[in-house]
Amino acid sequence: LAAARGAGRGALTLAQRHLLVTLEVTSKDKSYPWVLQWLTQQAAPLPASGGGGGLLSRLFGGGGGGALRQHVSVETVVERLANGKVETRFEFLPCPGRHVLRYNGSLLMVERQREQQTVDFQTGQPWESVRLTALGRSPTLFSDLLAEAQAHADSKRELTTTVFSNWGTEWRPFGQPRRRRPLASVVLDQGIAEHILNDVTEFVDSQEWYVSRGIPYRRGYLLHGPPGSGKSSFVAALAGHLGYDICVLNLAEPGLTDDRLSHALTHAPAGSLVLLEDVDSAFQKDRDP
Repeated sequence: LAAARGAGRGALTLAQRHLLVTLEVTSKDKSYPWVLQWLTQQAAPLPASGGGGGLLSRLFGGGGGGALRQHVSVETVVERLANGKVETRFEFLPCPGRHVLRYNGSLLMVERQREQQTVDFQTGQPWESVRLTALGRSPTLFSDLLAEAQAHADSKRELTTTVFSNWGTEWRPFGQPRRRRPLASVVLDQGIAEHILNDVTEFVDSQEWYVSRGIPYRRGYLLHGPPGSGKSSFVAALAGHLGYDICVLNLAEPGLTDDRLSHALTHAPAGSLVLLEDVDSAFQKDRDP
């Protein structure tokens, strides 16, 4: 009997190694909220026409999905609209535990885990992970799933710009995402905005040229003028026009060293414009000309 049990466990281990593929996404990874939002979308109730469906309805082809929607955790989202009004909504996520869904013709076992005794020291939130398991040996299914989850997340933030501030060794979102500002709403001298926009567009399209020649792929612009002349407003409008976020770093900040500045510039979030404020503070005023 013991030999049979050992053989069964060995067969199960062999099957897991060679017949199943597994993807683990931790709460530290940038794609973690994307995956949770994607699962929320899959768990949405069926429309009256019978199309789409929740997780269990996708599995059984019926109009249910109620079992998943009965065991959920809530995430409260507070957003400030462009008119200043604060809007609150509740997003229901699959609670910790195991769930099953059918995706692209394959069955997926979804296991959300939450460590009660381990927390993220930066956010204070419990350490979490989502483990996805499917039959097969190719991770292509997970690549498609992550791409779809990213596209879903991008569609929700398509018309907003996120402003990041530097905290120690990392960049963190500062406040709620802001509605994108039209480039035409910033008034500058004739031709300046168009010249910078054309130059930035050419630079964005020339990444391969820089990489093939071993040239650092970066570009900077010095915007000068008295306070209130539209420098920061133009950066916000330019970021919104390009679909970029903004990373704000004040060079006059106490405790900003050369090493920290270099680290911040190197680890800025992808798809962001870095706005260095008070650049003149980086130069010694009593230095000989």
